[in-house]
Amino acid sequence: MKIYEIPNYKRLEIKNILLDINGTIQFNGKISEELKQKIIELKQKFKIILISADTRGNLKEIASELDLNYEKLTENRPEREQKGKIVDKYNKENTIAIGNGNNDELMLKKAALGIAIIGSEGVSIKAINSADIIVTNPIDAIDLILDEKKLIATLRS
Repeated sequence: MKIYEIPNYKRLEIKNILLDINGTIQFNGKISEELKQKIIELKQKFKIILISADTRGNLKEIASELDLNYEKLTENRPEREQKGKIVDKYNKENTIAIGNGNNDELMLKKAALGIAIIGSEGVSIKAINSADIIVTNPIDAIDLILDEKKLIATLRS
């Protein structure tokens, strides 16, 4: 767990990081080696859970390669609601959610801190409007989490 004291914003006690896969950490079916190393670094301090509808069919492989837990969404059920329930399952007060799509909207909104990624696959307006922070790539999102001063500089008021 890491505690962030953010002046005139709020105190965050973070244990979990929920990571959407497609368009958030995986672009065109690939995760960069640099990002894999950042995730491994992040894993030393937090429980990381990958979340995906498994569009590309490689969720289990990615989770295994990175030695992470994962939550696969159920087909034919609203993904937005499923992701919201996953935030609740891991205790929203102790969770950071990172995503980019319409189906990430509720996850970003419910989490103690929501980070939207504007990557090469874009970001939905619903994700933007539900996030606390918007960055242009997942490495920047992880760097914010790892470097408390960056997070404070962005969120304090």
